[in-house]
Amino acid sequence: MVTDRIIAQLEQGVCPWHCPWSKTGENLAISYVSRKPYSFLNQMLLGRNGEYLTFNQVKALGGSVKKGATAGMVVFFKWFEKEKTNADGEKETERIPVLKYYHVFHLSDTTGIESKLQPVECESTLTPSERAEQAISEYLTREDKLRFCNDQPSDRAFYTPALDMVTVPMLSQYEIMEEYYSTTLHEFIHSTGAKHRLDRFKDGKSAAFGSETYSREELIAEIGSAMLCSALGIDNDKAFQNSVAYIKGWSKHLASDPRAIVTASSKAEKAARFFLGIKQEDETA
Repeated sequence: MVTDRIIAQLEQGVCPWHCPWSKTGENLAISYVSRKPYSFLNQMLLGRNGEYLTFNQVKALGGSVKKGATAGMVVFFKWFEKEKTNADGEKETERIPVLKYYHVFHLSDTTGIESKLQPVECESTLTPSERAEQAISEYLTREDKLRFCNDQPSDRAFYTPALDMVTVPMLSQYEIMEEYYSTTLHEFIHSTGAKHRLDRFKDGKSAAFGSETYSREELIAEIGSAMLCSALGIDNDKAFQNSVAYIKGWSKHLASDPRAIVTASSKAEKAARFFLGIKQEDETA
């Protein structure tokens, strides 16, 4: 069950053990009642920072759980004691650790209970890239139906085809400016695959995690992001190394196809040109 929860996060594009941006709020998943942070394993299982309560705690505080809300799982070890007879015929107590779990709800999935967290001001100390900001602005102007949300604290970066919307954490949540643009451009490359753009999502459905289609699209997005970073002068070593590691990871899923990287690179370049507004007839030999 623990493994399935972590895999479920990966299927949503979330890597629970690495994040290039700082998380919002108190930076951790915590118990609403005790105010104590959960263990690292439980931080991964819950996948979101903020306050959590059990169903009974919600009821005791006069609140209610929203209809359709999904509970998260928190695990812990409980010691089970049993008596046994040793080789000398003496009775002794054996303590056995047993992994247990219980369910908790994020405060946002409840009503009638006020948060105890203090608002956190996100003031960026990073200087935005003028070239990148201009390129993003021009792309959003051309693709006026596309929505871009980067002005609210977020713990995820993703493109939603059904809403035609790119969501990324705020610039102020990053320690390195280049990683903000690498992440943001990755999601914008995904947006070029929409049916009314380059139509890479032929069936209109999300591909299964780990499938060839999913892997190809992730390769396209990351290679395209690396291309755009280079074109826009955002090419620091750490962002590049992260891209290489990311691309290498997905390429393992495509090892049986020696043309996979070449094909993905071709589509990534087409997507990058589309983002920059460079038409096919503008290309030089």
